[in-house]
Amino acid sequence: MARKNRYQYDQDQDFDAPQRVSRSQKKRESTALQELGASLARLPLRELERLEISQDLLAAYRELGRITSREAKRRHMQYIGRLMREEENVERLEEAVALFEEGRRPSDVL
Repeated sequence: MARKNRYQYDQDQDFDAPQRVSRSQKKRESTALQELGASLARLPLRELERLEISQDLLAAYRELGRITSREAKRRHMQYIGRLMREEENVERLEEAVALFEEGRRPSDVL
């Protein structure tokens, strides 16, 4: 008899329990955070210092300014994306990027 995979329908399954997040969804969320990290990299360092981000993430943005190699910058942006997954105020950072793109200083409003 063929073995039933875990993701197939199970009659005894509790539908009130939180659903498992698919690998594709995790990748989409990770990519979105990497893109947000890249948008934050366009902000001036002075504005980043005023935002409430972790010290590790702030140090990563400072280091990004010193990197000249294209491949090294790409790898470092992936590292920043990983640090972004640990951030708690992602919505606030998205607002800061939106305000900066409008031409307003995020630190004045947030």
